Amino acid sequence: MVHLYASEDKDAALPTSSSPMIKAAASPFDADMGVGGAGLGAHPGLRRTASSKRGERHSDHADAAGPAFAHTKIHPPPAHAADVLRTRPVMTLTPAEIYEQCAHHGEVKSKMSWLQLIVLTTIAGCYVGFGFTICLMVGGNVGADLLAQRPGLFSLAFGVVGFPAAFTMIVINGAELFTSLCAYMTAAWWEGRVTIGACVRMWVVSWMGNFAGCAIFLGLIYSTDLYEGKDWYTLLLAQKKVHHSFGSALVRGIFANWLVGIATWQANAAQDLAGKAIGIWLPISAFAMLGFEHVIANQFVLPMAIALGAPISAYDVIVKNFIPATLGNWIGGAVCVATVYAFAYGTPNRRVTAFFDRRLSSWRAGRPSLSARVLPA
Repeated sequence: MVHLYASEDKDAALPTSSSPMIKAAASPFDADMGVGGAGLGAHPGLRRTASSKRGERHSDHADAAGPAFAHTKIHPPPAHAADVLRTRPVMTLTPAEIYEQCAHHGEVKSKMSWLQLIVLTTIAGCYVGFGFTICLMVGGNVGADLLAQRPGLFSLAFGVVGFPAAFTMIVINGAELFTSLCAYMTAAWWEGRVTIGACVRMWVVSWMGNFAGCAIFLGLIYSTDLYEGKDWYTLLLAQKKVHHSFGSALVRGIFANWLVGIATWQANAAQDLAGKAIGIWLPISAFAMLGFEHVIANQFVLPMAIALGAPISAYDVIVKNFIPATLGNWIGGAVCVATVYAFAYGTPNRRVTAFFDRRLSSWRAGRPSLSARVLPA
């Protein structure tokens, strides 16, 4: 676009239709138009502005284009729509990118100092205590009648808020949970970024650190008398948890950390706080509502039930729950999540694909051609 301004000189003649300046205004997209052969009209996004400053006089009105374009300001063209889309922040990662990010996180976490790992795993246990207390104090006190008559509604009230809140606090604030590390470390191991010794170190220390955090929170919350008169479901739930068979507790543990591992994956997929919260909430609330066995959650509720007078022993807690739930949680996170996606998107996928490609190529190379099989010798 060309803006023409009349000079303050009353005697100055305005450019006529034959003036180069008027021709430029009539054809702003002419590729031949320009200043000094620069080709300013070559791009439709270029804008041209000619202005006359106060007191300026053009000495030669016959050549109006020269003085007019002497003050031309060239602005860069607006970005193309596709370029604008490419510069928008990415809200979610692709499945392959999620796997790569989780493997990277596993590598980074393996380099934590002992002090950092102990602090972050202990605080994660405290967050789990917060979450389970919400479940027990809110959902666990909607009434025994509702549990008997509408068990689905009872489970909804029990699992819809507490554990999702705990896991969100853990993920957003950088705490370290044993069950999440089962997925992180296995992904990093499949990519060759950590040793099996580093994985075992992370799993053992995180399990013990989470237990310490649950114990600390248990002592603090018990001193508040919050559970006084509201402990009926805590006692009932604890007795149920230690009366599963070993196989039942194992499979319940697999399902629990399968869902927790998916929550970990989805939290890494989302690149904003709201997306992470939603990605966490759906699978975590599902595992809580279905009553699966999460060993870190049990590290809080079973000792709490003992403190409240539940008729269960340490043997029941360790042998009938902690051991099968721990094994199941490891399988759920390490195998059902990390290993599955490693064979879908990671180094194992490339190795297996290359192996079968080589075998297929060898088979094709040794196979006689169609003409050799059809035509007689």
